[in-house]
Amino acid sequence: TDGGCPVLLTEPQSTNLITQSNDFSHSYWTKGSSSVVEGFTSPDGSSNAFKLVESALNERHRLRISSSVAVSNSTAYSQSIFVKSEGRTKVAIKDNVSSSQYASFDLASGSSIDKSSGSNFSIKEMSDGFYKISNTYTTIGTTAGFEISILDDTYTGGDPVSNTYQGDGVSGLYVYGAQLEELSYATSYIPTYGAV
Repeated sequence: TDGGCPVLLTEPQSTNLITQSNDFSHSYWTKGSSSVVEGFTSPDGSSNAFKLVESALNERHRLRISSSVAVSNSTAYSQSIFVKSEGRTKVAIKDNVSSSQYASFDLASGSSIDKSSGSNFSIKEMSDGFYKISNTYTTIGTTAGFEISILDDTYTGGDPVSNTYQGDGVSGLYVYGAQLEELSYATSYIPTYGAV
Protein backbone atom coordinates (compact mmCIF):
# COMPACT_ATOMS: atom_id res chain seq x y z
CA THR A 1 0.00 0.00 0.00
CA ASP A 2 3.12 2.29 0.00
CA GLY A 3 2.24 3.53 3.49
CA GLY A 4 -1.30 4.45 2.56
CA CYS A 5 -4.54 2.93 3.75
CA PRO A 6 -5.53 -0.35 2.12
CA VAL A 7 -8.61 -0.19 -0.08
CA LEU A 8 -11.14 -2.99 -0.53
CA LEU A 9 -12.60 -2.96 -4.03
CA THR A 10 -16.19 -4.17 -4.05
CA GLU A 11 -19.04 -4.39 -6.52
CA PRO A 12 -22.71 -3.75 -5.84
CA GLN A 13 -25.07 -6.68 -5.56
CA SER A 14 -26.45 -7.52 -8.97
CA THR A 15 -28.63 -10.08 -10.74
CA ASN A 16 -28.04 -11.56 -14.16
CA LEU A 17 -31.41 -11.38 -15.92
CA ILE A 18 -30.25 -13.83 -18.60
CA THR A 19 -31.52 -17.07 -17.06
CA GLN A 20 -29.44 -19.41 -19.24
CA SER A 21 -26.23 -17.41 -19.33
CA ASN A 22 -23.84 -19.86 -20.93
CA ASP A 23 -25.65 -22.85 -22.44
CA PHE A 24 -25.99 -21.41 -25.92
CA SER A 25 -27.18 -24.77 -27.23
CA HIS A 26 -30.31 -24.46 -25.06
CA SER A 27 -33.63 -23.52 -26.68
CA TYR A 28 -33.49 -20.34 -24.58
CA TRP A 29 -31.13 -19.12 -27.30
CA THR A 30 -32.40 -18.73 -30.87
CA LYS A 31 -29.85 -19.18 -33.65
CA GLY A 32 -30.35 -16.94 -36.68
CA SER A 33 -28.39 -18.23 -39.70
CA SER A 34 -25.88 -19.61 -37.22
CA SER A 35 -25.13 -22.65 -35.07
CA VAL A 36 -23.17 -23.33 -31.89
CA VAL A 37 -20.56 -25.92 -30.96
CA GLU A 38 -19.63 -26.55 -27.33
CA GLY A 39 -16.45 -27.58 -25.55
CA PHE A 40 -13.94 -24.75 -26.00
CA THR A 41 -11.73 -23.12 -23.39
CA SER A 42 -13.33 -20.09 -21.73
CA PRO A 43 -11.69 -17.24 -19.77
CA ASP A 44 -12.11 -19.23 -16.54
CA GLY A 45 -9.98 -22.08 -17.96
CA SER A 46 -12.84 -24.56 -18.26
CA SER A 47 -14.07 -26.18 -21.48
CA ASN A 48 -17.38 -24.33 -21.36
CA ALA A 49 -17.13 -21.73 -24.13
CA PHE A 50 -19.09 -22.15 -27.36
CA LYS A 51 -18.17 -21.43 -30.93
CA LEU A 52 -20.82 -19.38 -32.71
CA VAL A 53 -20.59 -20.39 -36.37
CA GLU A 54 -22.09 -18.41 -39.25
CA SER A 55 -24.14 -20.24 -41.86
CA ALA A 56 -23.24 -20.34 -45.56
CA LEU A 57 -26.18 -18.05 -46.36
CA ASN A 58 -26.35 -14.38 -47.30
CA GLU A 59 -28.12 -13.36 -44.09
CA ARG A 60 -27.64 -11.81 -40.69
CA HIS A 61 -25.68 -14.23 -38.49
CA ARG A 62 -26.74 -13.90 -34.87
CA LEU A 63 -27.66 -15.47 -31.55
CA ARG A 64 -30.41 -14.07 -29.35
CA ILE A 65 -32.52 -14.94 -26.34
CA SER A 66 -35.80 -16.50 -27.44
CA SER A 67 -38.07 -14.37 -25.26
CA SER A 68 -37.79 -10.89 -23.82
CA VAL A 69 -36.76 -10.05 -20.25
CA ALA A 70 -38.87 -7.92 -17.91
CA VAL A 71 -37.12 -4.64 -17.06
CA SER A 72 -37.97 -1.28 -15.54
CA ASN A 73 -38.77 1.56 -17.92
CA SER A 74 -36.33 4.49 -18.32
CA THR A 75 -33.66 2.70 -16.30
CA ALA A 76 -29.97 2.04 -16.96
CA TYR A 77 -29.14 -1.57 -17.87
CA SER A 78 -25.86 -3.14 -18.92
CA GLN A 79 -25.36 -6.13 -21.21
CA SER A 80 -22.03 -7.93 -21.49
CA ILE A 81 -20.45 -11.07 -22.91
CA PHE A 82 -16.99 -12.56 -23.42
CA VAL A 83 -16.01 -13.04 -27.08
CA LYS A 84 -12.96 -14.25 -29.01
CA SER A 85 -12.26 -14.16 -32.73
CA GLU A 86 -12.41 -17.40 -34.70
CA GLY A 87 -12.35 -16.37 -38.35
CA ARG A 88 -14.41 -13.22 -37.78
CA THR A 89 -13.17 -10.19 -35.87
CA LYS A 90 -16.19 -7.91 -35.65
CA VAL A 91 -19.14 -8.37 -33.31
CA ALA A 92 -22.12 -6.44 -31.97
CA ILE A 93 -24.40 -6.76 -28.98
CA LYS A 94 -27.88 -5.28 -28.96
CA ASP A 95 -31.14 -4.95 -27.10
CA ASN A 96 -33.20 -6.19 -30.03
CA VAL A 97 -36.61 -5.75 -28.38
CA SER A 98 -37.71 -2.26 -27.34
CA SER A 99 -34.76 0.11 -27.18
CA SER A 100 -32.76 -1.18 -30.20
CA GLN A 101 -29.59 0.04 -28.50
CA TYR A 102 -26.42 -1.55 -29.89
CA ALA A 103 -22.64 -1.45 -29.67
CA SER A 104 -20.09 -2.93 -32.08
CA PHE A 105 -16.47 -3.93 -31.62
CA ASP A 106 -13.31 -4.95 -33.51
CA LEU A 107 -11.56 -7.88 -31.82
CA ALA A 108 -8.52 -7.60 -34.08
CA SER A 109 -7.62 -4.21 -32.62
CA GLY A 110 -9.40 -4.59 -29.29
CA SER A 111 -11.39 -1.44 -29.92
CA SER A 112 -14.97 -0.21 -30.18
CA ILE A 113 -16.43 0.64 -33.60
CA ASP A 114 -19.85 2.22 -33.24
CA LYS A 115 -22.81 2.58 -30.91
CA SER A 116 -26.34 3.87 -30.95
CA SER A 117 -27.08 7.30 -29.50
CA GLY A 118 -27.46 6.99 -25.75
CA SER A 119 -25.31 3.89 -25.39
CA ASN A 120 -22.08 3.70 -23.41
CA PHE A 121 -19.85 0.84 -24.52
CA SER A 122 -16.58 -0.72 -23.41
CA ILE A 123 -14.18 -3.48 -24.39
CA LYS A 124 -11.68 -5.07 -22.00
CA GLU A 125 -8.96 -7.57 -22.86
CA MET A 126 -9.13 -10.81 -20.87
CA SER A 127 -7.04 -14.00 -21.02
CA ASP A 128 -6.32 -16.21 -24.05
CA GLY A 129 -7.58 -13.80 -26.69
CA PHE A 130 -10.98 -13.16 -25.10
CA TYR A 131 -12.48 -9.71 -24.69
CA LYS A 132 -15.31 -8.66 -22.41
CA ILE A 133 -17.60 -6.36 -24.36
CA SER A 134 -20.41 -4.40 -22.76
CA ASN A 135 -23.07 -1.84 -23.57
CA THR A 136 -25.02 0.32 -21.13
CA TYR A 137 -28.22 2.04 -22.19
CA THR A 138 -31.51 3.37 -20.84
CA THR A 139 -34.53 1.17 -21.45
CA ILE A 140 -37.61 2.24 -23.38
CA GLY A 141 -40.54 0.22 -22.08
CA THR A 142 -40.65 -2.78 -19.78
CA THR A 143 -39.03 -5.49 -21.88
CA ALA A 144 -35.50 -5.98 -23.18
CA GLY A 145 -33.64 -8.45 -25.36
CA PHE A 146 -30.10 -9.66 -25.85
CA GLU A 147 -28.58 -10.34 -29.25
CA ILE A 148 -25.04 -11.13 -30.43
CA SER A 149 -24.26 -10.57 -34.10
CA ILE A 150 -21.26 -11.71 -36.10
CA LEU A 151 -20.37 -8.83 -38.41
CA ASP A 152 -18.86 -8.83 -41.87
CA ASP A 153 -15.19 -7.89 -42.26
CA THR A 154 -16.27 -4.82 -44.24
CA TYR A 155 -18.53 -3.46 -41.47
CA THR A 156 -17.56 0.08 -40.42
CA GLY A 157 -20.61 1.13 -38.38
CA GLY A 158 -24.37 1.30 -38.14
CA ASP A 159 -27.13 -0.83 -36.69
CA PRO A 160 -26.20 -4.53 -37.00
CA VAL A 161 -29.76 -5.23 -38.20
CA SER A 162 -28.51 -4.01 -41.59
CA ASN A 163 -25.40 -6.18 -41.64
CA THR A 164 -26.21 -9.10 -43.93
CA TYR A 165 -23.34 -10.89 -45.69
CA GLN A 166 -22.43 -14.15 -47.36
CA GLY A 167 -21.24 -16.51 -44.65
CA ASP A 168 -18.80 -19.35 -45.31
CA GLY A 169 -20.28 -21.91 -42.93
CA VAL A 170 -17.16 -22.25 -40.76
CA SER A 171 -16.09 -18.83 -39.45
CA GLY A 172 -17.38 -17.16 -36.34
CA LEU A 173 -16.60 -16.29 -32.73
CA TYR A 174 -16.13 -17.97 -29.39
CA VAL A 175 -18.73 -16.80 -26.85
CA TYR A 176 -19.05 -17.18 -23.10
CA GLY A 177 -21.03 -15.71 -20.22
CA ALA A 178 -23.91 -13.49 -21.38
CA GLN A 179 -25.20 -11.03 -18.82
CA LEU A 180 -27.92 -8.36 -18.55
CA GLU A 181 -28.19 -6.43 -15.32
CA GLU A 182 -29.90 -3.35 -13.89
CA LEU A 183 -26.81 -1.22 -13.41
CA SER A 184 -25.06 1.62 -15.18
CA TYR A 185 -21.98 -0.56 -15.78
CA ALA A 186 -21.21 -4.24 -16.22
CA THR A 187 -20.11 -6.17 -13.14
CA SER A 188 -18.30 -9.51 -12.87
CA TYR A 189 -19.95 -12.45 -14.58
CA ILE A 190 -22.82 -14.09 -12.65
CA PRO A 191 -23.54 -17.61 -14.03
CA THR A 192 -27.17 -18.71 -14.34
CA TYR A 193 -28.52 -22.12 -15.24
CA GLY A 194 -32.25 -21.63 -15.80
CA ALA A 195 -34.89 -24.21 -15.03
CA VAL A 196 -34.18 -27.92 -15.48
